[in-house]
Amino acid sequence: MASQQAPEPDGDTTAAIRDGRSTRWDPHRRERRLAIITAAVAAMEEHGPEALTGEIAKRAGVPRTHVYRHFEGKRALDLAVSRHIARQLGDQLRAALARPGSAQDIIRAGIAEHLAWIEAHPNLYRFLARHAYAVQETGSPHADDAKAAFAAELTVLIQRYVQLLGIDTAPPRRLVVGVVGLVDATAAWWLEQRDVSRDELTDELADRVWTLIQRGARDLGLDLDPDQPLPAV
Repeated sequence: MASQQAPEPDGDTTAAIRDGRSTRWDPHRRERRLAIITAAVAAMEEHGPEALTGEIAKRAGVPRTHVYRHFEGKRALDLAVSRHIARQLGDQLRAALARPGSAQDIIRAGIAEHLAWIEAHPNLYRFLARHAYAVQETGSPHADDAKAAFAAELTVLIQRYVQLLGIDTAPPRRLVVGVVGLVDATAAWWLEQRDVSRDELTDELADRVWTLIQRGARDLGLDLDPDQPLPAV
């Protein structure tokens, strides 16, 4: 009896087998990418924004030539690292801004968290600032730098309060841009000059930002009491 030969797989079946073999390694690739990003963060913390690829590879436990197997060049690696750092900063800012209290309490908490992070991670902040414009060229919807992370969290918070308080007019985006620009530019200058303590700068910026927020609230027909606890959002 003649042996029956198995049919040759068609093109779709072959592609499915190939895709299955490829996607099987996806978790490993994600783990390796994250290891390289984490290594890049650690290397920059120690050596500054211009940490060398060799140092990153050593910390990640991969050959130097393997770093760019997972990223399409240094620009792609820088973008991935920026997003990773900004996401962590955004999480911390969100937690600070979500604390209960008056408008001034919440403003001060957000600024205090921002400055504390900058003081604890000066080289990461410098890296984000250095790559901010390059990141913006990608048209990315993500918050890929410190200023964008702060702006994103503050925008969401203000929008929620606007909805909660029943205000029909949306807050002007230029208000958020102005507040964040004030805080970030002052923080960048302070990081290099250190002319006052972090607590002193926090109080100074909180007062200035409150003046901007209060004026913006009045333009929306809302008279905010700086000491009155705000409703939870």
